Amino acid sequence: MSASPRIRAATGADCEAIRAIYNESIPKRIATADLEPQSVEARRTWFANRDHATRPVLVAEDADGVCAWGSFTNFKDRAAYAPTAEISVYVADRAAGRGVGRAMLDALLERAPACGIDRILAICFAHNEASLRLFRSRGFEDWGAFPDACVMDGVRRSVVILGRRCQAPTMHHPSA
Repeated sequence: MSASPRIRAATGADCEAIRAIYNESIPKRIATADLEPQSVEARRTWFANRDHATRPVLVAEDADGVCAWGSFTNFKDRAAYAPTAEISVYVADRAAGRGVGRAMLDALLERAPACGIDRILAICFAHNEASLRLFRSRGFEDWGAFPDACVMDGVRRSVVILGRRCQAPTMHHPSA
């Protein structure tokens, strides 16, 4: 195993690498329900239109550059849902199997309390055994499922909702 990647907050300059890693996952039909590659402009808009203090994006870098990214996103945009976030972790093909996804997940989990997050959801395809194993290894439990929730290439796919409670400071959010 090579040296552990350095994990840091993403910057706008990382949007191309984030997009490339995300787009690698699309044809596999295992990590996202997007069916077409995303443009770098779409990723830049996604990056710009978020509160990085409460919904950070992190990247992992190895000797060859950005090799993974992860983020928190709003579960729902209504103010009362603010303590609950969805988590995403994507690893470049070249870094798969090296523990980079686990390191990224751990880095995000460490940041959750400072982001005011006390419930984290991971939404995974039921056939994505590697992701299910990863999240369960970090204390995520099955909280629900959406049977046959989407169709990819004519195949119905089910979604598993995993959840984890974590300690977060009490935050008062303005009403919507």
